[in-house]
Amino acid sequence: MVLSACTYSVYSSGFPHLKTISIKSFQNKTTEYNLEEDVFNKLSEKFSSDGRLSIVTISPDCLIEGEILDYSNDVLSFAGSTVDEYNVQILFSVTFTDLQKNEIIWQNKSLLLNETYSTSNPNITLKSEESAQQKIIDDLFDVIIKNSLEEW
Repeated sequence: MVLSACTYSVYSSGFPHLKTISIKSFQNKTTEYNLEEDVFNKLSEKFSSDGRLSIVTISPDCLIEGEILDYSNDVLSFAGSTVDEYNVQILFSVTFTDLQKNEIIWQNKSLLLNETYSTSNPNITLKSEESAQQKIIDDLFDVIIKNSLEEW
């Protein structure tokens, strides 16, 4: 008896003609200093390690550009008289463009991502505002990939 199964790969692409990408530095419209550099560096790192698209500066097949529209770090809960949990939220506008066909593959002008962190709650893995920011940028990469390159 022969068994057959369908396999699924997260590395499939509905756009096989896209081989290279350029990532423009996001415009930072917040007062959060250097957040645009963190976004650029982390996205570049994630695309490099992902391997589906090579990062180039000259003649890319596609382009990611965006803005950081809003940033907040709010108290979420208290433990007695001290803050127990915080919630970091970043509002992005992101566009992924196929430059070969001159068309937008995916765009979201109000992408809100958030993460909770705590300096005292052992049940929360993120322990700092910076770690919450980095997790949000990781999530931003995942959202971009899921909505642009991956076929479902």
